[in-house]
Amino acid sequence: MKLAEIKVLVLSDLYRYTKKNNTKTLIKNFFANSYFRFQVYLRFSKSNNFLLSFIFRLLKAGLGKKVNVQLNYNVPIGYGLYIPHGNVVVNSKSIIGNNCSLLQFVSIGSIHNGTSATIGDNVYIGPNVNLVGDINIGSNSVLGAGSVIVKNIDCNKVVVGSPGKVIKDVIDINTYNDNLCDDSWARKLKK
Repeated sequence: MKLAEIKVLVLSDLYRYTKKNNTKTLIKNFFANSYFRFQVYLRFSKSNNFLLSFIFRLLKAGLGKKVNVQLNYNVPIGYGLYIPHGNVVVNSKSIIGNNCSLLQFVSIGSIHNGTSATIGDNVYIGPNVNLVGDINIGSNSVLGAGSVIVKNIDCNKVVVGSPGKVIKDVIDINTYNDNLCDDSWARKLKK
């Protein structure tokens, strides 16, 4: 990945945390917020430059142990990722869309080393949610705290329980997700 693309992704992640994307806010959050710093390392570990990628993979691995976030650098992740707490485990065969929120104790796994979840855009995954197997989570969905998801979820649904059941439609995803990045971030990535 080119450095210009990485910069856009880092700034989109910063926007999710702070609703700002200036240099002062970037520096402040980089040093004050270890979860944001982990995401910066994650983004730079995808660099086309082998040496840069290698260094940031090492930094990500060390900080990942400290903040207890296991997220492989090979996982395709859209802009605007938000991980405000630790204890997050994401299978290396997962796909994460734009503006996704992964709260504490989220586990995205597979069955017997198979394919893992594909998560759409603007998805809020609440605390202690488990996604198991080769499933698709539709865009603008909300997975409530403690849910266990083993089947596909359509777009614009609120899901709770174990196993997860749809309880209502999402009218406005902004009710659940803070500081969502708009489509201008996608246009910045295509430049």
